[in-house]
Amino acid sequence: MKKPFIFLGVLLFLVAVGCPLTVSAATIEDQISTLKKQMEELQTKIQEMESQLNKAKTDAATAQQQTETVQKQMETKIAEVSSRNKVIDELAKKFSHLKFYGYVRSRYWFGNHQQSSFDVTEVAFNTRYEVSDNISGEFHLWFHPSGNAPSSEGYTNYNNWTGPTIFIEGAYAEFRKLNIGPIDGTLQVGKFRNFSLGIDCAWPDRVYSDYGLFHESMTQSRITGLQYFTKYGKFKANAAVFNGWGLSSGARFGARPAGIRYLKTNQENLDDNYDKAVSMRVAYLPINGLEVGFSGYRQELSDNDMTAFNQIMGRDPTTFGASAAGKPSKDRQSWRAGWDMEYKRDPFHFQSQYFFGEVSDVRATWWYVMGGIKFPRFKTDLYLKYSQALYDQSSIPDIRASGAWDKGELAPLIIYSIHPKAKLYFEYYILHINDPDGYKGHMQNNFGFIELVLHY
Repeated sequence: MKKPFIFLGVLLFLVAVGCPLTVSAATIEDQISTLKKQMEELQTKIQEMESQLNKAKTDAATAQQQTETVQKQMETKIAEVSSRNKVIDELAKKFSHLKFYGYVRSRYWFGNHQQSSFDVTEVAFNTRYEVSDNISGEFHLWFHPSGNAPSSEGYTNYNNWTGPTIFIEGAYAEFRKLNIGPIDGTLQVGKFRNFSLGIDCAWPDRVYSDYGLFHESMTQSRITGLQYFTKYGKFKANAAVFNGWGLSSGARFGARPAGIRYLKTNQENLDDNYDKAVSMRVAYLPINGLEVGFSGYRQELSDNDMTAFNQIMGRDPTTFGASAAGKPSKDRQSWRAGWDMEYKRDPFHFQSQYFFGEVSDVRATWWYVMGGIKFPRFKTDLYLKYSQALYDQSSIPDIRASGAWDKGELAPLIIYSIHPKAKLYFEYYILHINDPDGYKGHMQNNFGFIELVLHY
């Protein structure tokens, strides 16, 4: 019984061994074939990768070249910018001492006896250069477009109203810290405003756009010469030596077509004599906002001034015939003296000046009082000013002698601030002339305007 079982076991073992040997051979061939395919695919991928690597190397070389090119371009640009910045820095350093400023005045006119008109009244170009901490220079060039108006009737109402077409308003050098001990001192040389006679009507402290009766009669014109300012504590003292103010027989009071003559200073800053004009003002500031000043001035009138004076006052036989107003004057002396006061403390502003003196042989008095109040909430300032110019020459009823007629002026003003540098002026002048009995000409010569003043 054991042998059959042993035989059966051996047979089963052989079968078990023989079957696996046959399966393993087939599997190996398949695996070899698969490996060959994988090797071929791998070789293909290696070739692709080599190709990509070569391309990457080429791209990298190109990129490197481009990078070097861009870097060189950047270095060139940086050098150019650096050079330009250096020039700009040098210019900025040079021109940091230079300041440009000015304004444009544009208005709409209206009044008695004259046509209403739009006008670019004045364009100002001002330059200031700081030479050093203590030395500076200023140059003011003003252009009055209305000076180009035709000379025919109707256009002359506004022609050169504010001055010559091209006007060098100021050109001077200023030397600071020329002190006398503890007293601060500043010297101006050239052409400038006169701050040595009353309160001048210059920006930025100017209130009215037009000068008005008082300042046109007294100090509206500039002076050419020397001016020295001093200050010590609450005291100020200014003095000036200059060519005398000129007179012009062409000046008219109020609306020009009314033809009322006007004894006023003009824009001439030259004279034809050796005697120079002098003026001086001493002021005291007792409290914050209040300043009180006393001034004096004298000059010798030139030949041109004497001719103009006699024409204005109706004393020139060549223009007045029998010269009923009196004989032509030969007195060349002109002098003024008086006081001024100003109080500025928001919202109030008060200002007044009173002067008396002589122009040639005619005694005169000039004065005004002005008050104003500001309403910041409404960006509006309200002012009212009354002025007079009174002459002791006998008046006659002939307009050719109207320079001697006493004159008065009431001027209401509204200022609306669009911007701190842009303001609208609503300004009107109600004029009074004390004409002698018997005169039958036009006396109503009020005028006004709406003006935009734009500072820059």
